[in-house]
Amino acid sequence: MLFITRREHFSASHILKNTSLSDPENRDIFGKCYNFHGHNYYLEVTIKGVPDEKTGYVMDLKIMNKIIMENVIEKVDHRFLNELDIFKGIIPTTENIAVVFWGLLEDKLKAGNYSLHSIKIFETEKNFVVYEGN
Repeated sequence: MLFITRREHFSASHILKNTSLSDPENRDIFGKCYNFHGHNYYLEVTIKGVPDEKTGYVMDLKIMNKIIMENVIEKVDHRFLNELDIFKGIIPTTENIAVVFWGLLEDKLKAGNYSLHSIKIFETEKNFVVYEGN
């Protein structure tokens, strides 16, 4: 089994807020992240599989890049995440961002010889989330 990873960058802003809670409760839980702010995120998408006998690729990285750009990056780069339909009713924490991105990519990064293995999102140099599906 081989693991192939594509790394991309995007910038986005958000507010961490649970709409069912009061302002003081939100401030207590989310602290300064309850204020409008943004991040320069790095996204790593990893697929797992075996090389195709004809091409030697697990997946052509040009195709993988196109899928990630069209289905994720173009939707979130330089956007306010709280206003996007893909985050409707979801607090856009890094954890939830990873789960949403998985949903956007899982079916598109699946073929006979490979499938989506993980989504890794770096919110900062020191903080990141890894999601490997349900």
